[in-house]
Amino acid sequence: MEKKKKKPIVIVIIILLVLALIVFGIVACSRALSSSLEQLSAGMIEVAEVERRDITNDISVSGQVESENIVKVTTTVTAKVKELNVEVGSEVNKGDVLCVFDSSDLQTQYDTLLKSQQNAAGMTENTHKINERNLENAKTDKQTNLQQAQRAIDEAIRSRDNAYAKERDLVNQYNDQAAKRDDIYNRMNAGVDMETYAELNAQFQQADATVASIGAQLDTLRESLPSYDSAVQSAKDAYASAERSADAMIQSYQDALDAEQFSNGTDSQTELDKLADAIADCTVRAPKGGIITSLNVAVGSLPTSEAIMTIEDKDALKITVSIAEQDILKIQQGQRAVVKTNATGDEEFEAKVSRVVNIYKGGEPSAYGQTSSGGYSAEISIDDKDHKLLIGMNAKVRIILDEKEDVLAVPYESIIEDEDGTFHVLLADKHDDNVTYAKAAKVTPGMEGSYYTEITSDEVKEGDQVVITPGDYKDGDVLPIFDFNAAVAASQEGGADGNE
Repeated sequence: MEKKKKKPIVIVIIILLVLALIVFGIVACSRALSSSLEQLSAGMIEVAEVERRDITNDISVSGQVESENIVKVTTTVTAKVKELNVEVGSEVNKGDVLCVFDSSDLQTQYDTLLKSQQNAAGMTENTHKINERNLENAKTDKQTNLQQAQRAIDEAIRSRDNAYAKERDLVNQYNDQAAKRDDIYNRMNAGVDMETYAELNAQFQQADATVASIGAQLDTLRESLPSYDSAVQSAKDAYASAERSADAMIQSYQDALDAEQFSNGTDSQTELDKLADAIADCTVRAPKGGIITSLNVAVGSLPTSEAIMTIEDKDALKITVSIAEQDILKIQQGQRAVVKTNATGDEEFEAKVSRVVNIYKGGEPSAYGQTSSGGYSAEISIDDKDHKLLIGMNAKVRIILDEKEDVLAVPYESIIEDEDGTFHVLLADKHDDNVTYAKAAKVTPGMEGSYYTEITSDEVKEGDQVVITPGDYKDGDVLPIFDFNAAVAASQEGGADGNE
């Protein structure tokens, strides 16, 4: 009974061994066939289909993505950082508060100076009022003093005029009395009797005494007339002196008022304004939007350099690339460029040459610590607004020197130059007997791209098969073209049929 149970197990094992041998044989045969096909294809020529394509002639360069607009945030504040609102990589907008320095010492100085200025302002205002009052009083005193001086002049003039009027009156009296005296004298000597002579002589003596009296008064008055003239002049001099003194007093008070604008209050206000500006500078705001790419301060620290941080505009990007000497004259501002990075894979971003530096420079350290190899350079601006590029990415740039769209093109290796200066290509012409012959076709090369060259030809059309590396083959030669994939497929189909 036990022997009967072991027979099926042995049979199964035998079947599995047979199947394994069959599979091993098939795989071995396939490998051998593949090796044979590969050996057979050795020495065969390669062809390519003639297609219409876009051709570009470009220069490949590389560089690092950086911002076109880099702003170093600087400060003259020497206080400690009280508040820091950003870190490297933070995105900020224009006007955002980046950090705040401790302004308590400055605020104390400001408050002290402000109080002192306010006290000084109070004193200045009081002095101003006193000066104004003194000025007005001086003007009033001038008017009063001049009026008094004028009255003195008027009184002196009246006294003088009265004196001269009295002189004139005495002169008239003197003349009248002298005339009467002379008349009596003449009558007295006109041969009158003794009685009449005696009467006239008495009258003469009285008239002569009167004339003498009036003459004495006149002499005394005339001696005093110069004093009246002098009194008038003295009164006028006193008026002028009073006017000069009053004007001097008025000018002194006016000068005091004018000098107030040059007082120390101006210097105090200037210092106060400087302190206010320094306090305002303790709050550092972003001068523009962008990303913080470097930070040289921390909370509680003092700034050790003038630039406390760097802001780079993430929307306006550029790539600075080195240009070889043989290529620099080909690069022009405004040329189109295409940018790729490892991070973004095969995605391409539109750019353009924004600046060409035609001056040779030695290697310089970049913003990211790398040192360029030196030479000529160009700046590439990113035009694509929807780019995914980040500052610091390594970028590959193709600067497009020339480009054409939808032109007939072949690999540049397939074009053969003839002795007469013309060009041709060899087409792979497969006949009905399945033999492929070389067929020469005249072409006119056009713009050369990185691999393909534009052609114009009446003998070549889209879809033709052109020999990539013609070598020594010429028109009419049989071409050893071997389709490896087709051969493998055919062999596999044949093997399958044989197995069946």
